Amino acid sequence: MQEPVATLDGWYCLDLWWKMDWPSFQKQDAEAQRREVDQFKQMLAQFETNEEAGKGSWYLFDVSGHKGDLGLILYRETLDELNEIENRLAKLPLSAFMTKAGSFVSIGESGTYSGKPKTERGWGYVSRAVKPKLPKKPYVCFYPMSKTRIPDANWYTLPFEQRQAYMKDHGKIGRSFGGRVLPFITGAMGLDDHEWGVLLLADDPLVFKKIIEAMRYAEASAVYGDFPYFITGTYLPAEDLDHFFLDGWEVSKPKPGARHTLEGEIIPAGADEPVSSSSDASASASSTASAAGASHHE
Repeated sequence: MQEPVATLDGWYCLDLWWKMDWPSFQKQDAEAQRREVDQFKQMLAQFETNEEAGKGSWYLFDVSGHKGDLGLILYRETLDELNEIENRLAKLPLSAFMTKAGSFVSIGESGTYSGKPKTERGWGYVSRAVKPKLPKKPYVCFYPMSKTRIPDANWYTLPFEQRQAYMKDHGKIGRSFGGRVLPFITGAMGLDDHEWGVLLLADDPLVFKKIIEAMRYAEASAVYGDFPYFITGTYLPAEDLDHFFLDGWEVSKPKPGARHTLEGEIIPAGADEPVSSSSDASASASSTASAAGASHHE
């Protein structure tokens, strides 16, 4: 049997994401919609109060892609508190239009491959990592991961020193992204289907691709890492909830006799060609896009 690594553990963490039944929600009258959103906002206000008291943290986000519409990350001192919150969320009237698309249960974790902290400053860093106050960065990426247990690639049969060396290289890559991405690691062995959860927060979503791409070449990931899925999204502050839930698309109506082209342009009655409402703006936007593309590829 190989020597296991000790972990420093903190608050329990619950990641949730839902799909919204928008057609059913929008069939309600405006007063009912408003009431349900306000009740949800009241619960979020309680999360904020709890966070300010140093008893947990939270992050609400708009999920990108087909995996969901709304996501929530919660930290609390106990699993009991997370279960209570989950049940309270399920009892909100708004939940009738929210179908749970996924969840992940874990606990804040810091590994000790580089040893335990030896200074007060070091212990403070660990405490902020496993009992965090999540920064409300504009972009979020969450993914679970496990270490492989297959012939010729079983992480748990490697000697401690070899795992330690691999994780040192892995950590070196992560530190090279310092200031551009904030990582929060949680352990999930015995709590969920995968072994860890990784939360990344950043000001630029491109950094998610860059850091994960770089780490894929480290042996700890290239040979021994398993990454089943990724959830990304944008931070959703409470003041934007009305827009998220209540604002709909406004369809412009052409004047009588006008018609639409397949490209969506409006041809006024009696005209043969589409009319551009802002040719200068379009040219400017085209030039800006070209410049941005060139800059990106440089």
